[in-house]
Amino acid sequence: MTTPLTQMPKPEAAQFSGQRKLFLVPIFLFPPDSPDDATQLLERYWTEVRDQIQNLERSLGAVRYVFHETIYAGSEDGLKMVEVMNPFGCSFIQALCGAGAMLEATEDQAVVEEHSDWQRCLSIGLMSEKVMNLAITGIQETTQQRFDYIGQRISETLQENEVGVLFISEGHRVQFPTDVQVFFVAPPALDALRRWIGDQMRAVSQP
Repeated sequence: MTTPLTQMPKPEAAQFSGQRKLFLVPIFLFPPDSPDDATQLLERYWTEVRDQIQNLERSLGAVRYVFHETIYAGSEDGLKMVEVMNPFGCSFIQALCGAGAMLEATEDQAVVEEHSDWQRCLSIGLMSEKVMNLAITGIQETTQQRFDYIGQRISETLQENEVGVLFISEGHRVQFPTDVQVFFVAPPALDALRRWIGDQMRAVSQP
């Protein structure tokens, strides 16, 4: 069950006692050299994410496990991957780990690498319809494999009355175990980021 924080009062610990709890945080993977307005929005977004998660921790307990899409190593190696992939969110994730949370290997390395290879194939532009269809099928299959694996890792790792947090792009199709209470972290800057991305996409699509 997913609980949007914008539609509920501050959760009471007793209401979720004994349950497995997961904070779900949308991520936006912008390069470090993004425009100033995007950078300012992302910095504001991560500040608000930190504040919301800290409020949740005070009510529901400290985050014990950190999950992050495409990360297939834990501990220090995983944090180095997060720093490269998600530079704007990295400092907050490092702070969670410094406070006692454990960064978990969230994905399967072979599947992530295969998925990335299919993406690269499509990005270079393919002339053959047969090869194009193979690449599209490969993307679809590895995408589903990734989502299945993430859900499995969370189910296997998160124990009764423990708290985890998953950082993942919007539009994912991860199926969470039915006994995990999911809290969708949606700070005010989330809508602003969505609008900014929408504006950029419209600007690019205009002739």
